[in-house]
Amino acid sequence: MGFITRTGIFVWLVILFASCSDDSSFTEGGVIKGEVVIQSGVPQRINNQILLEIIDIHDSRCPVGVVCSSAGNVDITFEVYSNGTSFTHKIKYCELDELSSDTIEGTVLDIVDVSPSRFAEDKIELEDYRVTIDVLE
Repeated sequence: MGFITRTGIFVWLVILFASCSDDSSFTEGGVIKGEVVIQSGVPQRINNQILLEIIDIHDSRCPVGVVCSSAGNVDITFEVYSNGTSFTHKIKYCELDELSSDTIEGTVLDIVDVSPSRFAEDKIELEDYRVTIDVLE
């Protein structure tokens, strides 16, 4: 077997195993138990009916090490895939605000964290963001 063929088989196996999902973290009602980390460009299933994908982030948080008059916030735009349709939905996240929860199609989501943190000298690319959500209902 040639090097290219072996490499191709290896890559195919990696993709196959990476795409497998384990439903053991779902409740009987089809909702994930606990927290889920979502990254841009990768749809994440949060229950039997809903997939979320981050399509835009506007980050106005105060950079680490800088004194600001307000903490700022992160506006996260999701593409929501539900029951054969899709639509966009925005959720605002602020570390100091307890209003970082929203309901999508009857499922309550709480934004727990947005990473990485902002630094004054760094630009964060959309694909580098990770949003941790807690699926409450």
